[in-house]
Amino acid sequence: MLKISATIAKELLLLLRDRTGLLVLFLMPAILVVVITLVQENVMELTGQNKTLVLLLDQDQGELGSLLRKQLDAGNLELVVWDEKRHDSADLQAAVAGGEYQIGIVIPKGASSRFLEETERLFQQDNGTEKPKNIVTTSLRLFVDPGIMAGLRAGVTAQLQMSLTTIALEAKLAMLSRTLQGTLGTLGVPLDRTPLDGDKLPALFRQPMLNLTEDPGASRAAGGLAPYNPVQQNVPAWALFGMFFTAIPIAGSILQERRSGISIRLAALPVSLLVLFAGKAVAYIGVCLCQFLLIVLIGTFLFPHIGLPCFTISMHLTAVLLTVLLSSLAACGFGIFLGVACNSYEQASTLGATTVVAAAALGGVMVPVYAMPHAMQRLSIISPLNWGLTAFQDLLLRGYALPAILDNLGRLLLFFALTVLLSWKISRLRQ
Repeated sequence: MLKISATIAKELLLLLRDRTGLLVLFLMPAILVVVITLVQENVMELTGQNKTLVLLLDQDQGELGSLLRKQLDAGNLELVVWDEKRHDSADLQAAVAGGEYQIGIVIPKGASSRFLEETERLFQQDNGTEKPKNIVTTSLRLFVDPGIMAGLRAGVTAQLQMSLTTIALEAKLAMLSRTLQGTLGTLGVPLDRTPLDGDKLPALFRQPMLNLTEDPGASRAAGGLAPYNPVQQNVPAWALFGMFFTAIPIAGSILQERRSGISIRLAALPVSLLVLFAGKAVAYIGVCLCQFLLIVLIGTFLFPHIGLPCFTISMHLTAVLLTVLLSSLAACGFGIFLGVACNSYEQASTLGATTVVAAAALGGVMVPVYAMPHAMQRLSIISPLNWGLTAFQDLLLRGYALPAILDNLGRLLLFFALTVLLSWKISRLRQ
């Protein structure tokens, strides 16, 4: 135990002297988690998870405009209504083309009257036989910023088209109600015995007969987890990214000992290589825990002040800490292997940085695994960062308990054991 304590003290002393390395280890993940989370929060707004601003210019000032505003207000679109006396369609087009607004709608003059006239023509009859009519469609002008994403464009266009379809259907039903009411009146049928007087028929058609209800049990959250937000995803993801970057200073420490001849002196002492490796691992596990704590503090106290949701760990705190510990072990094991296998610090830093970035990209830190091609989704299982991130997601997003993440925790522990064993074998061969 004293030998391990001495090794830990040596590693921490060397690390404290490397202030630049410490700054990179703590500052890099802190900056990344803030920047990436802000970007993803904005992307969520643009892709429809939050309300999208839509510019509306109602030159008609009729019933159609009020019905459209009512439909859109009930959805996920937030309208910005321009005064038709101060702006025209050219102003709206310029505002959308310049990127000030992403979507613009113009209701031309006379749209309401044309819409009502064409609706009435649908039900015009001659001697009880309906004649086919050439119905003229009333068109609204839609302007879309060419710089927006295809997903947002398709989503907003579909929502607008559905709102117009609903307005047209309700108008047809109202006209059908009045037509049937007049027909039944001429036949002497008492109107008080039918549901067709007034606006009862459109009201009946608006009654939902099919509905879609989300099952909260699918997320295994009896108390109900909060909806997805990028904070719960990015805080553990970029904390893991920073923790695995500790592999570079660990490798640098081993290479410095080899270059300066200290490793030969250590080999002559009655100290096992595994004891030396354990001392390095314990020292840098403390660094990884401090990294994770820093990112959690940023997510808890800084994010609410810059317009982001607060990071919370509402349950399974013990499982979260165990995941952090085993992820730290995996990162330290990789650093030990890197230092033993490489012949120079340049090799270790280049190979370590490249490997960690590739493992982060493959493991879902930068892009969610479900958004990757199928081949990459299958390859993501080889990334240690994917094991740690999946465990965090199961705990923080899905509400799972410790037994559900034991497989990923086992992979992290096995990765640490294999890297330390390989490092020990390589070191024995060199001696």
